[in-house]
Amino acid sequence: MHTPLLLARHGQATSGPDHRWDASDPLTELGLAQARDLGAAVAARDPRPDRIVASPAVRAQQTAQACADALGLPIETDERLMEFGSGALSPFTLAEMIENAPYDDIWHPDDAAWDGETIGAFWARTGEAAEAIWQAGGRPLVVSHAGTTQGILRWTMRIPPDAPDSFSLFVGNASLTEVVVRVDRHGRRRAELHRLGAEDHLTTPTGI
Repeated sequence: MHTPLLLARHGQATSGPDHRWDASDPLTELGLAQARDLGAAVAARDPRPDRIVASPAVRAQQTAQACADALGLPIETDERLMEFGSGALSPFTLAEMIENAPYDDIWHPDDAAWDGETIGAFWARTGEAAEAIWQAGGRPLVVSHAGTTQGILRWTMRIPPDAPDSFSLFVGNASLTEVVVRVDRHGRRRAELHRLGAEDHLTTPTGI
């Protein structure tokens, strides 16, 4: 089995220092434009994705819809792709998130976000989602979030969910990350990271 996984982060969805992050946040006008750029980019690939799997968050669904329109594909929704901490309204404004960096204190598997989910449980569910998507085959485009992408990369590198967080790889709005997973002649899974957070298809990247 040889499966290219295209991992896309949603377009820009929040703006303004007083905004509080929520799963119902829609894309901004810029985010919608970024989603269209992303859709055009994935539709121009050869071969093109033949499946779209998305987080249920509004910002991810809207981004996935732009890709679905460009590819002529339906959207599969996987609850396990939801971003960390999305089960409750963020107690921090965007300005406070930037200034206080609360996620710096959430890196051990037993550390929990404001909705009660631990980071270890988050790594486990994103890894389960990645495994299921890979096992289903095809050429999937996975539309989710920055944290979810990191969880899938941990799965790619076989980092167990109970291992403390040890890396941070930035992926911007509507960026593309490409992972190729295959089974070799000995039946062993081999995963390779080919691109990380590519933004060359965007007319206006946000850098966040």
